[in-house]
Amino acid sequence: MLKNAVFGLLLTGLVILVVLFALGFRPRDLPRFWEPPFEDAIRSGAYVSGLEVRIRGKRLRGAVTFKLAIRNPTPQPLELKAVWANIPATCRVAEPAVDIRVPPRARLEHRVSFEILHPVSVAEFKPPILKGEWHWTRGVAAEPLKAMIIPFSGRLVLRRTFGAANWSVLAAYLVAMLIVGLWCGRGISNTRGFFIADGRLNYVLVGLSILGTYLSALTMMGLPGMSYGEHDWTYMVQLPCLMLTAMIITGIVLPRYRAAGIVSVYEFLEQRIHVSARLTGAICFILFSIGRMGLVLYLPALAFHTVTGTPLWLAIVLMGVVITAYTVIGGMKAVVWTDAIQVVIFILGAFLTLGYIFNDLGVQTFFDVSIEHHKFRTLIPDFDPKRIVTLWLVLETIFQTVRIYGTQQDMTQRYMTTPSVKAANRSVWIAIISYIPLGFIFYFLGTALFAFYRAHPAVNLPGKADPMYPYFVMHHLPAGVAGIVIAAIFAAAMSSIDSCMNSSSTVCVEDFWRRFSRKQRSEEEYLRLARRLTLFWGAAAIAMALAFMKIRYAQIVWGKVMGISTNGMLGLMALAFLPIRINKWAAGAGFVSSYAALFLMMAGGVNFLLWPVVGNLVCFFVGLFLNPLFSAADPPRSAP
Repeated sequence: MLKNAVFGLLLTGLVILVVLFALGFRPRDLPRFWEPPFEDAIRSGAYVSGLEVRIRGKRLRGAVTFKLAIRNPTPQPLELKAVWANIPATCRVAEPAVDIRVPPRARLEHRVSFEILHPVSVAEFKPPILKGEWHWTRGVAAEPLKAMIIPFSGRLVLRRTFGAANWSVLAAYLVAMLIVGLWCGRGISNTRGFFIADGRLNYVLVGLSILGTYLSALTMMGLPGMSYGEHDWTYMVQLPCLMLTAMIITGIVLPRYRAAGIVSVYEFLEQRIHVSARLTGAICFILFSIGRMGLVLYLPALAFHTVTGTPLWLAIVLMGVVITAYTVIGGMKAVVWTDAIQVVIFILGAFLTLGYIFNDLGVQTFFDVSIEHHKFRTLIPDFDPKRIVTLWLVLETIFQTVRIYGTQQDMTQRYMTTPSVKAANRSVWIAIISYIPLGFIFYFLGTALFAFYRAHPAVNLPGKADPMYPYFVMHHLPAGVAGIVIAAIFAAAMSSIDSCMNSSSTVCVEDFWRRFSRKQRSEEEYLRLARRLTLFWGAAAIAMALAFMKIRYAQIVWGKVMGISTNGMLGLMALAFLPIRINKWAAGAGFVSSYAALFLMMAGGVNFLLWPVVGNLVCFFVGLFLNPLFSAADPPRSAP
C-alpha cells in the first residue's frame, strides 16, 4: 500500500506538470507567480521585495529588524536612493536614508532596524513608508547611455509568524488524513468498493459526509466574506429553503434512485429517456466538477497563503497533492470517513473563533457596531431582474439545492453507500438539518469580524472580503487555536474536492468506459482505471485553482459557474421522473432551449440568480410541449 501511495504522489506531480505545460506554463515563468516581469515591476517598485517583517506575539517590543531584498536582472547597475517617511512616534529608525547600489544581474539583502521606544500592539502600529527613486542606467555603445529615474514607495508590512504550534497542528491533520486514506484503502478489490463502499456505511457517517460535501470552503470563507462585505445578511434567506429540498429528495428522488439500482445517477436518464440524455448529464457534471474543485481548492490555499506567506500557487499545488493522494488510495470509504472527521474540525474552528471575538469585543459593542452599519440587513424587497433581491435568492436556492441533491453525482452517490432507503433518507436529513444553523453561524461570523475591525482598526487589511477570516485567524487567535481553524478551512475544502474527484471518476468509468467499451474488462482493470482518473482530476483541479487566483467574491463566482455548467439539468431530470416516457428528441430540444435562454439572459444582463430558475423551467416545459410531436414520429419504448 505504501508503494502505491508513493507511486500515486509521483504520478500526480507528473500529471500536474503536464497540465501546467499544456496551459502555457514554463519553468522560466515560475517567479512571475508572485512578482511581475522586470519591465512592469520597474514602474511600480514591485521588484523591491522583503518590505516585511514577521513577528511573534501581539505586541512589538525592543527592535524590529527586517531585510530589504533587491534583484537586478539587467546588465546595468541599479541604484536606490530612498528615505523613510511617516515614521510613527512609537519607534526610531537607525538608518533614516537608504543608499544602495546593486551590481548587474545580482541580488542583495539590506537590513534595517527600527527601535521600539515603548511596547505597542501590532494593530496600533503605523508602518513607516520607504520613498525614493531608482536610478537605472542602460544603453549600448552605439547610443549614449540614458539614465532612467523611477520613483516608488513601499510600506513596511508586519505579519505574525504562523508558529511551531500552528504548523504542528496543521501537519498532524494532513498526516492523519493520509493515514485514514491508507486505512480505508485496505480490501478494495473492485469498483463497487471504490465508488460506493459496497453499500455498508453507517447513515450517520454518510450524513456527515453529505454535510461536509455541501459545506466546503465556500461556506467557511465565502459566507463570512459576503456578510463582512456589502451583502450583509441578504443571502441568509436561502437557509430555510433547504427544508423543502429535504422533503423533495427523501420523498420522491432518493427512493426512485435506490429502486433503479444505479451507481451513476445519469444511468437513470438513459433508463427513462435515452443514452444521449445520460451522456449530456455526465458531461455537464464533469465540467461542473472541474470548476468547483478549482474554486474550492483556491480558497483554503488563499487562507494558507494569507497566514503563512507561502506563494499562493505553491499552496494550491501542495493541497491538491494531499487531497488527491488519499482519495486515490481510499476511494469512497476514505471520502466518507475523512469528510465526517473534517466536519467536526470545521464546527470546532467556527466556535473557537466566535468565542474569541466575543470575549474581546463584548456583545453590546457587537450589536452597536452592526446596527449602526446596517449589517443585519436581510430582505431586499424588489423585482428587478438585474439585481440580487430576496425573491431571486429564494427561487435560486430551491432550484439549485434540489438539483444539487437530486442530480449531482457527488451527492447521489452517497445514497447508495447505506444499506437501505430508510438509512439513506436519514443521512439526507442529518446533512440538511445540520447545515441550516451552521450556515447562520458563518454569516454571523462575518458580521462579527466586521464589528471587530471597526472596534480595532487595522492598517493592512486584505483588499478582498474572502480572506478576512484567515487574516483574523493569523493576527489574533492564540498559537495552536489558529492552527485548528486553518485546519478546519482545509477540512472544508477537502470534504468537497475529494467527493468531486471520486464522483468524476465514477461517471467516467460507469457512463463512458463500462457503457461503451466493447472489450470485456475485469473489475481489477476498472479499479486501476478509476484510480488513474482520480489522479487526472486532481491535476485538473490544481490547474483550475491557479486560474481562479484573481477573483474577488468566491460566492458570486461560484453561483455563475454553477448556473452555466449545470443549466437545464434539473429540468432534464424532472422530465425523466414523469410517469410517461419523454422522447429523446423532445428532451434534447428542451435542454438546448435552456442554453438559448441562458445566453439571452447573459446578454440582457439578467441576474445570475435567475439563470437556473429560467433555464430549468424552459428545459422542462419545452421538452413536455414537444414530446407529443416527436413521439408521433418516433414512438417511445415502454417505460420500465
